[in-house]
Amino acid sequence: MMSKRIGKIGLGLVAALVLSTAGPTGTARAADKVSMRLDWKLVGYQLPFFWAKEKGYYAKEGLDVDIKLGAGSGKTINLIGGQQDDIGFADYMLTAVAASKGMKVKGIMGVIQEGAWAVISFADKPIKTPQELIGKSIAMTADHKPLFDLLLSINRIPADKVSVKIVSPATRNTVFANGNVDGFVSIVIGSPLEFVVRAKAGKGKPVHFMPFEKFGLSPLGQGVITNDQYITAKPAVLEKFVRASSKAFTEVMKPENHDAAVAIGLKLSETTPNAAAAVKLQLLESIPRFGTENTKGKPFGWMSEKDWAKSVDILVQTKKVDKPFPAQNLYTNKFIPQK
Repeated sequence: MMSKRIGKIGLGLVAALVLSTAGPTGTARAADKVSMRLDWKLVGYQLPFFWAKEKGYYAKEGLDVDIKLGAGSGKTINLIGGQQDDIGFADYMLTAVAASKGMKVKGIMGVIQEGAWAVISFADKPIKTPQELIGKSIAMTADHKPLFDLLLSINRIPADKVSVKIVSPATRNTVFANGNVDGFVSIVIGSPLEFVVRAKAGKGKPVHFMPFEKFGLSPLGQGVITNDQYITAKPAVLEKFVRASSKAFTEVMKPENHDAAVAIGLKLSETTPNAAAAVKLQLLESIPRFGTENTKGKPFGWMSEKDWAKSVDILVQTKKVDKPFPAQNLYTNKFIPQK
């Protein structure tokens, strides 16, 4: 009699365990695995993605998000276009170029929506205007040269009056730091802020930023991308990912959460604590660029066709694309939470 009772109890425990791990219909539901590729190593504007993972926002949506560091937007875009990763974070101008050439990639959540480009020089010999570029040597990557050439053109600076040094992303800052050039071209919310942090700590020279937008050139920045196949196959996953990420961005923007967000980002990305000050400064400089005049009053991440069209026009002027193409083909707001 005792063995039969134990057997019944055992079966009851098994049944209870099965029900406890089952969904509403009585069947267990595994989390959707999502592979996310960032644009670079840890940068301040990426912190909300790590926040959403650490706080369980993705898990609550039924997502198991694997956040991977990147090695440049170009590589990230290729990985997304080749369906080797599901979701990416990349430069929207490079995304548009790839899409114009037939790659099935698209923006689904705008983050850095106000262009953040600048010429960076040392403050003791600052380059304050495009006119002051004449006779100077400026380092940049090959991808950035067309944008710089357009800046010169808009401000009527002869291109042959500026010495351009094409370098790799890995050596650009070092070439400048060693005094081999007078300045370099970069987004201001990334690695250039490391110079600012070192200067404040008395470990380096102060730098000066000459923003492109002040002199007539303000392209889109970075945002979340995916490929058309994933949009068709996993629209519910994208909606959940964007919803959780939007919540995280809203929270990380609050001053009381800045330090905690930096700590989480450093931990999950396995970045040295020495980077904390620069990462926080990158976040602070990014927040004002999370929208444009055309996105005011809209939910976080919503993108404007006017902003995309302006960026397409810049690409045409820089000859990065052969001819104009519809801006609405480059992005979608269908996954942005409306409330």
